[in-house]
Amino acid sequence: MLTRPSSEEEPVPEMSREEMRTFAVLGAYGRVTMTSLADRLNIPLSTATHTIDRLVGKSLVIRTRSEEDRRIVLVEVSDLGQKLRASFGAKKLVMARSWLEPLSPGEREIFLELMAKITERAKPNAEAGNRS
Repeated sequence: MLTRPSSEEEPVPEMSREEMRTFAVLGAYGRVTMTSLADRLNIPLSTATHTIDRLVGKSLVIRTRSEEDRRIVLVEVSDLGQKLRASFGAKKLVMARSWLEPLSPGEREIFLELMAKITERAKPNAEAGNRS
């Protein structure tokens, strides 16, 4: 479970690994159907629904029905969830900068080039032909 309240910010709600993963996917893809979310997470729809129930209960996610087809359930990160994502992003940036600080400018450039190469290869849609 993750919970790290700080004195200046709203407390971070406790989140399980599954909730964190779901929250991250929702943040990356925006508003999606429950079926699409379950597919992206590679989990059964019932598991995705249970996880979303918990995130809705923590006010981190909003669940709505499609106006065109009321059978379709849409989910997206709430305003509170967006604030939490922004806070996580800012903290990750501070942490990344602290890792790069002891490196010389040349070492930083090499490190960032290597990370870009690793990241590109980690993408799910990376073409096998592009690998050198």
